[in-house]
Amino acid sequence: MTGRGRFTAHVLRRKALSQATTMLVTERPAGFPEAEPGTFVSFLAGEGASSILRRPFGIMDLSADAITFVVKVVGAGSRWLAGRAAGDAVDFVGPLGGRLFAPPPAGRAVFVAGGTGLAPMIFAARSWRRRGLLERGVLLFGASCEEELMRGALEDEFDETHFATIDGSAGFEGDVVSLFASLLDDGSLAAGGMLYSCGPSGMVRALCERAGTAFEGHETSLETVMACGVGACRGCTAPLRGTDRFAAVCSDGPVFDADGIDWEGWDR
Repeated sequence: MTGRGRFTAHVLRRKALSQATTMLVTERPAGFPEAEPGTFVSFLAGEGASSILRRPFGIMDLSADAITFVVKVVGAGSRWLAGRAAGDAVDFVGPLGGRLFAPPPAGRAVFVAGGTGLAPMIFAARSWRRRGLLERGVLLFGASCEEELMRGALEDEFDETHFATIDGSAGFEGDVVSLFASLLDDGSLAAGGMLYSCGPSGMVRALCERAGTAFEGHETSLETVMACGVGACRGCTAPLRGTDRFAAVCSDGPVFDADGIDWEGWDR
């Protein structure tokens, strides 16, 4: 990817999507290149924070003058970032990533997301829709409760949406993979087309097993701890099925063929 670098941008606005999750919109700094779905940037998260141990966040949207992210507070760094107000400056390196999501060849896609995995799914659907590459997109999204469904982040990018909550406060009661299986079994979700996913490894592994060969392919954006973001520290590797090779999620991915990951080996 050409044009990547270190940028400073000012926050344009922020919007609370839930008690723990914030949508942060920054200006698009001069020179920031076009980016494909799956791309992420690494933020300097805190006053005087280390420029080596940055925090990665996937891009949720990219326009001519703005970049949108979803920030879930899980620690001091993300809390600092989520607390930036309009006019504050943020520092990030990007756009990062080696392999990114490829558009669906036949224009039909099912997107399955858990938690902040929703952000790259929205970017993919919006980006492909704008370019006429998505004919039909169905979203399945799972969260712990209704408040975490982040409906405020959704616009009109999907033709159909289905929600699952663990506590049953909205939509299907259970996890998003169980929702996926239920819709497939009763014929509400058509097989074929491409399957895209992003979420915790346990979710994607279960989805991979349940989807089998029902779709043309299954691409997933892996979530893991990334330190350097460029493959130098080798702190975010994932084992590849049928080989003795470990891929760096940040620089070889973050997008992989889901059935190409050695899920059993990754969990050991």
